[in-house]
Amino acid sequence: MRIVQKILLISLLAFSIAGCDKITGFFKKDAEFQKEMPDFGGVKVVEVEAEGYGPSRNAAILDAINMALKQTNGSPVVGVTINSDGTLSLPGQSGAFGITNETVISVTGGSIQGFEILDEAEQQALGRWKVKLKVKVNKYEGSADTKRPKVAIAYPRTSQGTYVIGDEVLSADQAAGAIRGVIGESIRKSNRFFVINREFDAEINDEIAQIGGNTNPAELAKLGQRLTADILVIPEINYLEYRKSTRTMRFSGRELNSYAGSVSVNFNVINVVTGQLIMTERFSANFPSTPPSVYGAQRVGVASVNDYLASMSEQFTRKFILKNFPVSVIKMDGKTVVLSQGEGMLKLGSTYKAVRLGEDIKDPQTGESLGRLEAPIGTVKVMKVTEKMSIGILNGNFNPAMFKPGIIELRDEVGANSTPAAAPSTTGEASQPSSAAPATREAARPAKPPRQRDEFDAPFDF
Repeated sequence: MRIVQKILLISLLAFSIAGCDKITGFFKKDAEFQKEMPDFGGVKVVEVEAEGYGPSRNAAILDAINMALKQTNGSPVVGVTINSDGTLSLPGQSGAFGITNETVISVTGGSIQGFEILDEAEQQALGRWKVKLKVKVNKYEGSADTKRPKVAIAYPRTSQGTYVIGDEVLSADQAAGAIRGVIGESIRKSNRFFVINREFDAEINDEIAQIGGNTNPAELAKLGQRLTADILVIPEINYLEYRKSTRTMRFSGRELNSYAGSVSVNFNVINVVTGQLIMTERFSANFPSTPPSVYGAQRVGVASVNDYLASMSEQFTRKFILKNFPVSVIKMDGKTVVLSQGEGMLKLGSTYKAVRLGEDIKDPQTGESLGRLEAPIGTVKVMKVTEKMSIGILNGNFNPAMFKPGIIELRDEVGANSTPAAAPSTTGEASQPSSAAPATREAARPAKPPRQRDEFDAPFDF
């Protein structure tokens, strides 16, 4: 009996281990890993071959060095000139100098580490020298992030300096900050764009000004590396108001107060180089209003308005990102899939429709791509979300043997509100922050009998 029990126990243990391996096998394929250092860009020495021409040997060498610098950092040697006898005139020094590794390192402040002459010849018929050099140059290489499309978020346009929110006042700066901050953070989290921040230009310029003097000469390669935007996002507050209206009762002298208002914001996306308007979206919402009453109370405050603006900004950002970078399946193992985006774009526990991409359809007149055919294959439920990617389970009909990264994309969330609030368009309304009290608290309160109307509840047109 004990032998049978041991056999059963061993079999059960083996089965459990096999099951664990099957579940975790997706993650064990790359078990050997080491976290890489963060990539912020940096300076390294590169070797560049360049040819130069000049009336003298020194002039030709200087021309080749300048060509090497232009190829790497975009700027030539500054302040060095050629004397009539073909020697160098160096800034801050007297006398005539020839070009050597020492003089080049000195005059460039170390941005060039040295050079080697590969070939040289005096072309007497042309009255010039020709040289070919191998030059060691300090070159700044940006991080991998700098290869992404570069986006700057402009300060939102406002039609007035302050906005009336009932008995409160919202400054244009506060409203603009609520919009700009959400857009920048959401786009940054998508890991699809390089967000250029202009808010700290003064501090950045102060730090760059420290390069030179006693700093490492290699740091000079960092100068002139500031990036400009490819795409500019310009928000516009078209209308924002939550106004209090007061009327005085004719006989009693009591005041009737009511509140009503709305908000409308445009988001424009522009190609910086060409000025082309790539995308424009408008979001509008009506604030909760109160009927005329002596008991009328303000239902929307400055904090609530900021929530509305943030919600609109999030919806625009999501639409902007998904238009350019739809969420796709980048790895698949059975029913387990790795998704190309993480926090901010996908919600843990949510289920999304999945489609398989087909043929790319092009307009025969313009040759422009009209998009790919799509075939529904089921749904994907998100089981884990990280900053840059997510993991989900595919529930549907798809042959894993046909899988290629990007062939499956996600679409709308299953069960999400299909009204304009959840899926805004150029004419849709933005979702409104809920102001309802918790249901449990409301359920615990006894129902109040309806209050009889009196003269204090009279409408304005009496």
